[in-house]
Amino acid sequence: MSTTIESGPLKYAQLAPLPPEGEIHLYDFFPKVGDIEIEIGTGRGMFLIERARIASNAYILGIEIKKKWAYKVSQRCAREGIDRVRIVSGDARAILPRISPAMSVRRIYFHFPDPWWKKRHAKRRLFGSDLIKDCLRLLKPGGELFVQTDVEERAREYAACIANFSELFLDADKGLRFENPYGARSNRERRAEEDGIPIFRILAVKSMRASGGDL
Repeated sequence: MSTTIESGPLKYAQLAPLPPEGEIHLYDFFPKVGDIEIEIGTGRGMFLIERARIASNAYILGIEIKKKWAYKVSQRCAREGIDRVRIVSGDARAILPRISPAMSVRRIYFHFPDPWWKKRHAKRRLFGSDLIKDCLRLLKPGGELFVQTDVEERAREYAACIANFSELFLDADKGLRFENPYGARSNRERRAEEDGIPIFRILAVKSMRASGGDL
């Protein structure tokens, strides 16, 4: 008997690629050669797809909470033969702690996180100390944490939060820079550039002496 998949939100809830239960082992997705990268919040997938095309040595895990976009980006990658990408749908705050092994990731990207401004929405914010701890555990020594936003105040908050971790070194003046060094842009990044809106970027590098244990 065939199953009819409903349209709209229910369709995407049924079709979105979900992470496996329990531990999420990156080497079940990718080979041990090359650089593993993680994008938190893939949205419509422009950055992830552009990055996969230009970085031939990169294997990219995209985490997207909106099931519609997780499904659509996954399907686009399949259609275009982009086989070094894996998309999973879910909340990064629940997924990152389950990812292993430690010290296996070269780069982690956050593009324009936390689009909530009211104080009552503060608990919904993604980027903070707990998430940085998860990133530190996963990053290799010398690995990179990259964050960008078009709100200067928010960028300085992020940089100050990162600066609390001695294992991370901020690149440029107080961590703020004005260039994207990765050769790929997110959808919102491109729109901001077209509209002449400044983008504030933070690049932090994990110490070569830092451990990969629970921090």
